[in-house]
Amino acid sequence: MAGRNWLIKTVFILGILLYLWVILMSFVWGNTGFVPETVIFLVLIVFFYWAYDILDLRLPIFAALILGFLPHALGFMGFYLNSPLPIAYDHFTHFFPCLAFALVFFQFLRRFMTRRLFAPKTLFLIALVILAAAGIGVIIELFEFSGFLINGFGDGGLAFGAGDACTGQLVSTFEEIDAYGGGWFNTMYDLIWNSIGVLTGVFIMILANYVFKKKEINLFDKYY
Repeated sequence: MAGRNWLIKTVFILGILLYLWVILMSFVWGNTGFVPETVIFLVLIVFFYWAYDILDLRLPIFAALILGFLPHALGFMGFYLNSPLPIAYDHFTHFFPCLAFALVFFQFLRRFMTRRLFAPKTLFLIALVILAAAGIGVIIELFEFSGFLINGFGDGGLAFGAGDACTGQLVSTFEEIDAYGGGWFNTMYDLIWNSIGVLTGVFIMILANYVFKKKEINLFDKYY
């Protein structure tokens, strides 16, 4: 198990404490709509810690996974309605997790890749990484839609609210959803930013494994 290495264990514990703090602050802030997802993120962090060796993870990738969930968890601070970034906050919350999952899938499959980037086997496996990571993005969209069917309007990924329409626009009725494209714009923007995140993650891993590597060691292999 990954716990054999103290640095991995430290990152894991800090990640758990970080998300517990987010849950606590959600109650202090008075916006608990994001707590269910944050609990799911905690479960995922524990799972990836347990599966660290099985997935052949490296510390930077594990850290990216932990931090990849954080932007959405911080939505309790109102960032979906008033983005602190130059782009819509919802775009960022889809970009970062999909980037992290692309790193995970690439790292897991790279043992089967050849030393040549443009070998058919390597290209096929890279395509498989893209499809697998993009599939995570699709699952997220299905998760959001299922939450809306159950909970309707409100905050968090399990409801339709801030960040699910035009930037800065709070939607609270079916009529307003229709007025803003029936949710199509939100879904398609999400899928686009999911794809950008996936392709960015794949590009990073190609650089690490085929451009910056030395001999048989890739950029991340110096980490446990």
